[in-house]
Amino acid sequence: MRWLNRLAAGLAGAITGMSILLVLILAGSVGLAWFDADHGAFPWALLLGGFGAGLAWPLFALITAAMLVLLVAAGVRAALRTTRRGSALLLGATALHAAWLFGIRPPAERTGVFTGKFVYGHMGFRPDYLHLCDDPTRPLPRGSDLVKGALPVDFPLLAAIYLPEDGWHGSHPRDWPSTESDSHGTRHWLVRMRGTLKGPGQYGRPGLMPYRLDVDSVVSVGRSRMFQDECGVYDPPPDWLPRR
Repeated sequence: MRWLNRLAAGLAGAITGMSILLVLILAGSVGLAWFDADHGAFPWALLLGGFGAGLAWPLFALITAAMLVLLVAAGVRAALRTTRRGSALLLGATALHAAWLFGIRPPAERTGVFTGKFVYGHMGFRPDYLHLCDDPTRPLPRGSDLVKGALPVDFPLLAAIYLPEDGWHGSHPRDWPSTESDSHGTRHWLVRMRGTLKGPGQYGRPGLMPYRLDVDSVVSVGRSRMFQDECGVYDPPPDWLPRR
């Protein structure tokens, strides 16, 4: 049963490595809220808590699966029950408990039509994203957000846009109504998109978007005008602008 011993050793090593990485990602998310942007530790916190946050749930699932397999193997063969493998199981359980306290959960899915302000060609985020309109009659699922501490309190609900392999169905942003763009070429439209929304989690590059929208088709597109929010509602202009 040499292969079984090798399997147990490999699982113990994998549990240890993945557990350490998961704990580091959780620590990075704390660092994002703790350190100022000019602090020397902030780039490391951003690397783990921002860019690595998308790995949190996959690591949680893989650690759980590896622990179950190792427990079954150890139950079948007593010789596999070593102190090192017991320590790996303890470390895995600790990492899973910490992740659960942070709110790491499997993302939910919802299929339907979603409304919001579509942002096209943004320089900082990839891919393009939808600033979601949060309908009180169908509230969006809430959950863990490992980069929340680094973001403003009023940071919008963003969904990273992912398209089918053959691209946009029905229309393309270059064919949509002309709209204003900033100096970087970023443009905005009020849109309704049919697709599947997944989340909350950490999506996009970096993982600052709590949702992912896999788009099936574009239902409608309209120009985004000044002072319109993501739901198309007009806000009054700020005091420093003259009223007409």
